[in-house]
This record gives sequence, C-alpha cells and structure tokens, in this order.
Amino acid sequence: MIRHPEPMRYRTAYLRLKSALQDPATGFPAYPMLVNELQARLDARRQIGVLHVGLSGLPLVESLYGWQTLDRILSQVAEALTAMVGDVLPEGSLLSINAVAGDRFIVFIPKVPGFLEVDAGILAEIGRTVVERLEMLFDNDEFAGLNPRLGFQVGHALLSENPYYRFERRIHGAVEEACNLQERQEHNRDRAGADELRRIIEDSDVTTLFHPIIDLHTGVTLGHEALARGPRGSIYEMPVSMFAASGPAGETAALDRLCRTQALCSCCRMEGLGKLFINVTPQSLADPEWQSGRIVDLLSEAALSPGDLVLELSEPQADRDTAHTVAAIAPLRSRGFGIALDDVGSGYASLATMERLCPDYLKVDGSLVRDIDSHLIKQEALASLVQVAGRLGSAVIAEGVESKAESEAIRNLGVRFGQGFLFAAPGMPGEAAGN
Repeated sequence: MIRHPEPMRYRTAYLRLKSALQDPATGFPAYPMLVNELQARLDARRQIGVLHVGLSGLPLVESLYGWQTLDRILSQVAEALTAMVGDVLPEGSLLSINAVAGDRFIVFIPKVPGFLEVDAGILAEIGRTVVERLEMLFDNDEFAGLNPRLGFQVGHALLSENPYYRFERRIHGAVEEACNLQERQEHNRDRAGADELRRIIEDSDVTTLFHPIIDLHTGVTLGHEALARGPRGSIYEMPVSMFAASGPAGETAALDRLCRTQALCSCCRMEGLGKLFINVTPQSLADPEWQSGRIVDLLSEAALSPGDLVLELSEPQADRDTAHTVAAIAPLRSRGFGIALDDVGSGYASLATMERLCPDYLKVDGSLVRDIDSHLIKQEALASLVQVAGRLGSAVIAEGVESKAESEAIRNLGVRFGQGFLFAAPGMPGEAAGN
C-alpha cells in the first residue's frame, strides 16, 4: 500500500509543532495546547477551576546556581504535581506550563468528587494543600540548602464560557486572573522581605565570621576572610541572599557599608588576625568612604593599616567592566591596600582581567579544588593558573580545601595558601578553630 505524501507531510509538521510546544524540562505542554480538551470538558459543566502555581525567587536561584539547577527544580515540581493527581488534585486534572521554557505551572480542574461544580473556595483549599506538599517535598531533598529558600504560591480563578469572547481568550483571561492573584501574594512577600532587610540594616543585625587562610608549607596563618551573616535561620542568613535583595530595595550601598563596618569592629577581638580579606564589588568602591580616605580612619580605630586589608573582587563582576574596576582600585592600591581576585577558575576566568588588575592574590574557586587529587584535567588547569600567577607576581590561594589529599595535591602544584574546612570552619572571634 502506498501512502499519500500529503497526509504524511502534515503529520510530520504536526508532530514537529507538538514537540515545539512541549516543555523539555517538565514534559508538560504549554497550556494553549489544551484548548480542544478544555472545550470538550466544559461542554459537560458550567466552569473549570484554574490553579496558577508559581515559585518565588526563580531568577535569583538561576543567577546564583545556574540554569541546570533551575531545570531540575522545575522538573521536580512537575513530577510532584503529576503524583498529586488522584490525591490532592482530583482525577482528570490537566497539567501544563505557561509556555515552553516557562517557569509557572497551570492546573485545570474540571470537577471535584462530591461537588456539582468547582468553586473558588474549593480551589483555595486545594491550592493551600498543593503549597504544603511542595514545601514538604523540597524541605527533604537536594534543594533544602538553597538560600534563599524556594517559596511556592498558588493563585486560582474560574474558567467559563462567554459568547462574547473567543474561547482561547477566555482561557488566557482565567490564567492571567489566577496569575495576578498569585503575584499579589508574592508582591506582599517581597515587600515584607524588603522591610526585613531595612530592619537588619537599621539594627546592624549582621555578624561576622572569620575563615583562616593558611600557608601550606609552614602552617602559619596568612590572614582571615570576613564573612557576613544575617539573622540565623532567616532567609537573609547568607550574604548572597541579602545582597540579591538589596538591589531591588535600593539598599546595596548601606548593606555593604554595614558588613564592612561590622567586620572591622569584630576583627579587633580576633587573635592572630593577620591580613583581613573583605569582599567588595566594583560598584561599592564608589562609596565615598573608600574614596575620601575615611576607610583609613576606620582601619586605624581597629589598629590596622591599609597594608593589613585585602579587597576581594569577584572575578565575574570585575570581568564585566574591567576598565571601571581598574580605575576604582588605583587610588586604593596607591594607599597600600592589597587586591585579591576571587572565584578564579569557576568558568569565568579571563586572562585579560587578571593582567589588567594584576592582583596580589588569585583565589582559586573551590569547584576546581574539589577532588583535584584524582582529576588530571583539574590538576592541569590549576598548574596553568599557578604559572599565570607567577608571571603576574600574584600568590595563589586555593579555596574549599576539605581533605589532606586535596591539600597535598595543590601544594605539589605550586599553590602557596589554602582555605577550607580542612583547616577550620568559619568562626566568630574567640571561638576555637574548627567550631
């Protein structure tokens, strides 16, 4: 039997289109693909429930942990929602996503057992249970350590026929109504978060931990890196969360100044401090406190000189505008401040940036150090960075050293200094090393 080429061509085009409208991370269809199915379901009832499931802070999660982590999160949410059908979500619920490569989930609920029609009260109750299940699931998996934590919000609406509107527009309108309800909930959460961040700044509710940097040959402490911490147990405990929220709240400069001041005040009580390494951004160096010389007075109050302070610049940030960074650090370097380039080897390393900044220290990212004793490629990459550092006159500090095998491997490759839990955990002044 000979198949006619036209139907085959149309079928191939249809399958290609269907594939294009199927989200690869979740396996869910984009909700416009469900128009015919929803029309058929609505023929038997007055209205269909719509749930809009959103995850708070996903852009921040992607910027901090990468798109692969984002895709894994979305995939696990999709799996969790699928498992809820027949339990939390009634049988016959249709699962979808807002768009291909989207990050919001749309659930259509045609009917609920024991009820003639779906209504807003039923949807609100189902939504609360969905949030509880998702939060419980993500509290016990690989993403439990994310900071900020994942948050879930569910908005709801009702989809019904209206002869004055095309059915596709009615679907879109119901989805947007559910989304708007969810976004209002998220906006209230963000506003409360911004208020909490401002309270942290106003109350100086930031503590400083110190992480030692050790000479791998002599065991002598070169110095300590100051690590800011927000209120324990809060979403702002880790500095990445505080600074990510500080931009939209317009508080980055104030937060940066607070963390710096707290570090200088706390280091007075630190025995055997050595050099003090403080994280800064190229933008924060525009603060008048740096450029006016006020920072020298603050150092003097802490019994430190400019030569005792090392400014750690994140390599990816410095690489975005190297000329601006070079101009910002020039007057500070002339006063005697040390410069360290952080996160080197994390995948962003730019030889041009290293050459133009010519830092005193290159801090190798922990991802390159992890299990380096058994990875030849990592060993070759680190050996190359050590050679570059030698030409620049920079000392190399390896971060994230957790085992004796890693320590021996990096020392044999020419690394002079190490930092990591092998030597000590970050601690407050007066705590014993390793606490």
